[in-house]
Amino acid sequence: MLITGFEGYPLTEDSYLLSDPVFWAIHSALTGAAGLNDIEEAFGVDIVDAEELHDRMFDHDHWPVFTVPLRSTGNIHIIYRNLDGDMGLDYVLAHPDWPHDLHLTAVEGNFIGPGLSWPELITIANLPPMSGDGALLDAASRLLILLPALGDADLPDTAVLTVAAALSELTTSPEPARIAEILLHDNQAYWEPATWQGLSNGAIVCDEPHSRRCLGSSGAFTADRAIAVTRALAGT
Repeated sequence: MLITGFEGYPLTEDSYLLSDPVFWAIHSALTGAAGLNDIEEAFGVDIVDAEELHDRMFDHDHWPVFTVPLRSTGNIHIIYRNLDGDMGLDYVLAHPDWPHDLHLTAVEGNFIGPGLSWPELITIANLPPMSGDGALLDAASRLLILLPALGDADLPDTAVLTVAAALSELTTSPEPARIAEILLHDNQAYWEPATWQGLSNGAIVCDEPHSRRCLGSSGAFTADRAIAVTRALAGT
């Protein structure tokens, strides 16, 4: 698997983890949302199992990678960057027509994001199943794997119910609605919820200066790349 910026690193396709409720508990907790420190209570998992899987997921010699296919023939790669001294969760947008992949979001101390608005997240989650090695094919998995990249100040009233349904399907959380509320509304450990808008050139951008989709911010995509990112995520 070749991903721009990750050449030579020990990337591993670990789709077997996707059927483990403990994986989803650990992954969801990476949003940094307040109140999720005790994943045993929040997600109903055994703490010994969680510690064992945590060690495997964050092994410096194995970097789990998951792929969400897009309608545009592009992909979002989710990478557990287990580099000693520089660990994080990276979201990389790839498209066969581009000369290189684009780093969309980084969930870490020196964070970059958000990378997705709520409408984009829901559009991608609800795409019809598409084939691909290690690809996430069901809506619940796509929703939760991409959730840490979300940042949207204008969530609809249905957002909590949607995330709660995915948690009910993939985790053993005894209170999925409460956890969904926390994930969506108490998640400000990294960036602030962003306001998104469409520009006349077709690009969708936000006002959170830590995002590469905020024009004029440090490290922002160029106007052409902002358009390309918008189109790839929308499947056009």
